[in-house]
Amino acid sequence: MASSGNPPSIQLPGDTFLSPIDVLPTQNEPHAELINRLKGQMLHVPNMLSLFPSWPSGRRNKNYKRLKASLDRISEVVFPDEAMRMKASKSDFALFSSIWFPEADWDGLYTCALYIFWIFHCDDAMDDKNGSVSEDFAASCRYRQQVIEYTRYCLGLDDPVSPQTSSISSSGWTPPCPSLPNSVFKQFGQRIQLTSSKAFREMFHRDIQLYLEHCEIEQRERMTGQIPPDMDNYMRVRHYTSGFRTCGYLAQLATGIRLPVRIMTSPQMQTLWDEITIIMSIENDILSVRKELAGGCIHNAVPVMFQQGQRALDGVIRELVARLENSRDRFDQTARKVYMMMTTMSGSDDDDDLVHREEILRYINVLQTNATATIEFCTFAPRYQNEKYLNVDGTMDIVL
Repeated sequence: MASSGNPPSIQLPGDTFLSPIDVLPTQNEPHAELINRLKGQMLHVPNMLSLFPSWPSGRRNKNYKRLKASLDRISEVVFPDEAMRMKASKSDFALFSSIWFPEADWDGLYTCALYIFWIFHCDDAMDDKNGSVSEDFAASCRYRQQVIEYTRYCLGLDDPVSPQTSSISSSGWTPPCPSLPNSVFKQFGQRIQLTSSKAFREMFHRDIQLYLEHCEIEQRERMTGQIPPDMDNYMRVRHYTSGFRTCGYLAQLATGIRLPVRIMTSPQMQTLWDEITIIMSIENDILSVRKELAGGCIHNAVPVMFQQGQRALDGVIRELVARLENSRDRFDQTARKVYMMMTTMSGSDDDDDLVHREEILRYINVLQTNATATIEFCTFAPRYQNEKYLNVDGTMDIVL
């Protein structure tokens, strides 16, 4: 059973990255052996939407086509290579954004889409086999540090520290943009500076930093041929490398809802974010495993559990489905607690308090939609090539 509560992060000294090394020896034999054992096997996947019968699904934002055209124009600027532009367009992050936030207005949808476009491409640079720094650990460490500095600057937080002076630069030193795709974050940061508090942006950036720190751990394991020994160890890293932990902030940006800091930092809300992250991480792992194995990656719940105890794939899927169901139930229970907490805090039924309670219900609805939309996107998006394995009853028989 999946552990409840906030999974403990691997502690890094002084909140910094692991010490980069000039050359990290690549020892991928254990990975290649595991991939060969899985290759050609059939993965029987149940109708995953049926696991969430009361959660909203099947909707798409009316601005999808407009958003697709906008992101394609951005791709033309940040990807000089035509093949990369075509890949970005085919990935269709406009569709992802539109089914994640079907009720968002144009400004909220576009703002969130900029972030989604950014994080997918930031991630691919580190772990895709064709990524710019995916096979160079030292370069990847430098890249992650640059991304931390650049995103913090773009969010309008503390002045960056100049590497030349090791002190706050009075001349207004601007961190370099790590790559052209990362430049998309600048527009995202400018937009949310106009609509959110510094406290909100500080919390958001802390989760971006956790994402990058855990990407480093994952890359080190990948390049040295390590396989997580069990699901709990795997999920401690995956909880952050999935990037889904930030959906709790995006849901506010998409809807215009602004939760008080005391609500965002409450144990109940943190649990809500943790459970929705677990749900989407497992969904994505099941439906992306074919793509990951084709790219030489075994950092995925399916191969990790397959390796553990030499269990059959059908047993792996049964256990992952059970984890999904348990996490779904914990989410629903915690959502009720969050709503009651808002009711208790308000202590009255005046118009403002009723609005706050209605906003909490709408916010919870958005998080639930994020979870079902992740299933829909991973099923139909060309990025994963799963639609050809889809049966009429919503189940899938995926050939690995």
